[in-house]
Amino acid sequence: MVYLARKNGAVIHHTDMEAMKTMDGIGKAEMEISDEEFEAAGSLARIIDGKIFIGKTDEEKAADDARVRIAALKKKLAETDYIAAKITEGSATTKEYADKIAERQAWRAEINELEELLS
Repeated sequence: MVYLARKNGAVIHHTDMEAMKTMDGIGKAEMEISDEEFEAAGSLARIIDGKIFIGKTDEEKAADDARVRIAALKKKLAETDYIAAKITEGSATTKEYADKIAERQAWRAEINELEELLS
């Protein structure tokens, strides 16, 4: 069990109520959750809108998802960079790779949109 309480504008958490009392002078927890729930929330507890909030907000989760998507798209771009080299060297034409070039443009556009949302 994880015991949570507010102290000096921050959330204090302990796995032992007696430790909370001894170390922080807090005699009663405001919230109790299981160790598993606390770990699943990334061991993150904060005060939001005057209440103890466990884990990330929906906005933070969306931003994390956007960062993951950006990284995946950048990886796809890196994996297909050879196309530009082949076209530049004359060993391929833009017509041969038209579908992949269009895909790359779509990936770049999505990256730009996601990066704009994050800023």
